[in-house]
Amino acid sequence: MDDSAARFIFLFLDGVGLGEAQATNPLAAIAAMPFLTQLLGGPLLARRATCQAGLLLQPIDAILGVPGLPQSATGQTSLFTGCNAPAFMGRHLSAFANGSLRTLIEAHGMFKQVLSLGGSVTHANLYSPAYFEAIAQRRRRYSVGTLLALTAGVPFRMGGGGDRQAAISWDITGEYVNQRGGNVPPLTPAAAGQRLATIGSQHHLTLFECYLPDYAGHSQDKVQIVQVLRLVDAFVESVVAHLQTGVNLVISSDHGNIEDLSHPHHTSNLVPLIVIGPQAIAFQSVQDITGITPKIVELLQVGSNTAPSLYHVL
Repeated sequence: MDDSAARFIFLFLDGVGLGEAQATNPLAAIAAMPFLTQLLGGPLLARRATCQAGLLLQPIDAILGVPGLPQSATGQTSLFTGCNAPAFMGRHLSAFANGSLRTLIEAHGMFKQVLSLGGSVTHANLYSPAYFEAIAQRRRRYSVGTLLALTAGVPFRMGGGGDRQAAISWDITGEYVNQRGGNVPPLTPAAAGQRLATIGSQHHLTLFECYLPDYAGHSQDKVQIVQVLRLVDAFVESVVAHLQTGVNLVISSDHGNIEDLSHPHHTSNLVPLIVIGPQAIAFQSVQDITGITPKIVELLQVGSNTAPSLYHVL
């Protein structure tokens, strides 16, 4: 792939939907996410949209025509493959990918698609030996993002030495992980954002997954929710401040949750698609969460010698 090809950082935020401006929506407060509020011309709310050179905010669908509330396993599979995973399964599947979803990930994972174009990909999340030991002992299961890398042969950032310095804990700062017995060198949101921007400049596609919003939404703890929103906002601000020329930041989610404190469950709300960078306007055609991966692949193909499209609708 041509070194001049566009580069994409895909920042996945678990459990962020677009709700109404009401007391039960913490995103309605300007102070909740001051950087994004200023950048987008207002809080992240339903029906707010913008499309201009270098910046796009577009509400997109996460239900995908399947009855019920959207869930993590099928939502993330849809995001990271471009396939309608709930339709494939006949239902929304929570938490972790099963064998059926793994077949979609193996065949259509965005890492594999970009690698087939001759591109460079990486998963910026920090992993630990303890995580894989727990999986081997059947105390944990693979996440969709982990399977995305595993099935594409993408090395995990396991920590130790310089590798640890070039990775980011899923909770951004390491605080949440360390409170629960982890051993992650602490980072400020600003330092974590700069690190992600640096990693993203070195690859055609970089994925970073943050599950904090969904954890906070399920907790119903208003203090924790405000802290999480401000942390994520500061992190995004730093990524944007350190984006290098030609790098695009793509932000989206698998389902709503944190935007509605009236209950601890997921929501049927649209989710945000935010794109910051030179390719932002190209994402205007994306209408639901299955559209992000094929759009990234399409834009990367422009800088590739590989034709025809690797994307297949499912």
